[in-house]
Amino acid sequence: MLGMRGTGDWATSQRPENWREMILYLYPNGSAPLTAMMSKMKQESVNDPVFNWWTKLLPSQGGAVSGVYTDASMDTAYVSTGLVTNTLYIKVAAAVIAHFRIGHQVLLRDASDFNVDCTAKVTGVQTNGASSRITVELLEDDDNSSDGDLSDCDTILVIGNLNPEGSSRPTALAYDPTLWTNYTQIFRTPLEITRTARKTHLRTGDAYKEAKRECLELHSIEMEKAFLFGQLRSGTGINGKPERTMRGLINALKYGSNGTLNVGVTSNYVSDSSWAGQTWEQGGEEWLDTHLEEMFRYGRGTKLAFAGSGALLGINRLAKAAGQIQLKSTTIAYGLQVVEWITPFGTIYVKTHPLFSFEATNRNSMLIFEPEDLRYRYIDDTMFRKAPPDSEAQVSIDGTVEEYLTECGLEYHHPNGWGWLNGFNSTNTAS
Repeated sequence: MLGMRGTGDWATSQRPENWREMILYLYPNGSAPLTAMMSKMKQESVNDPVFNWWTKLLPSQGGAVSGVYTDASMDTAYVSTGLVTNTLYIKVAAAVIAHFRIGHQVLLRDASDFNVDCTAKVTGVQTNGASSRITVELLEDDDNSSDGDLSDCDTILVIGNLNPEGSSRPTALAYDPTLWTNYTQIFRTPLEITRTARKTHLRTGDAYKEAKRECLELHSIEMEKAFLFGQLRSGTGINGKPERTMRGLINALKYGSNGTLNVGVTSNYVSDSSWAGQTWEQGGEEWLDTHLEEMFRYGRGTKLAFAGSGALLGINRLAKAAGQIQLKSTTIAYGLQVVEWITPFGTIYVKTHPLFSFEATNRNSMLIFEPEDLRYRYIDDTMFRKAPPDSEAQVSIDGTVEEYLTECGLEYHHPNGWGWLNGFNSTNTAS
């Protein structure tokens, strides 16, 4: 379920295999659900703190048209009355012409009047920057609309390819993948207790065991925050050694592989001018529908959302007001409690994230993603480093100093279908 491997639960006598599985075992609905879930998801060790991977989206096979002409020099604009077998010259950008080859069947379209739609075949392509040219032969007369014609064409789309009998092999097209890079980040969370405190009897229980439990919880929480909010950076620490931070999920969808491109969906209802001045009840449902449609253009029909309590409250308010939002509490793999949210575009399993709910500025936020597309990459998985015996310690300490240590990073594929939405349950203040 949602990318987690295994049978969905543990046998009664089964012990967790590593410390991150222990986090899921003890806290399936605790403060670090992503860190816990990844113990049962795809993972792979790395042998370098810098790791790379490649992704590739389905090509659009089309794009914008900047002009239609009747001559190869593209000086004479097309006016009307094109007939079958007539040759036209379509002006496009270099990025668009990369999708076309001789033999493609294309659709010439006016996006404001679909009746104009006219099919043609590509007989030539010439790349020349913003003045690139696709030569086409019409496969039908340009008489499909009474209100417009191909002089209004603003879009060209590949709709197939056609080849005569006995023809030679056509030219191949290929698309370059996108390179992604991330770093492993070193997490260290120490615990320290004096010899006297460790031997002192407390009514609240064993002080050392409690310190160890709390240390693991804090370790997982701080990893969780880096997985979510981390930004890619490499520098030098105060000791003169390399220091790295990973790029987390939110910055991956906001800035993409090169750190500048917004590949996912981001929006804040409070400041979105499209819903200026509207209360949550007035505009919230339409705002959600708009951005959920954008997310579900990519990826699977099922996604997972981490939400603050304010965001879930906002969805519940819309459900009560409109009666059109379907919410149902359920439990999925390994005891994870979620709310199943059925939208017109797909299903979202909403998991209340304690770290979002606890922090006021994140309380009305929601992160939507697909766990199946995450991979945990590590140099050293979470380990507990015990204090060395006094005979081996460089400095003798009257107590115990130990730590949890992890060096890991995240690999994520296709965040185009993910979203970071803020401002749930709030009034829009844009003007």
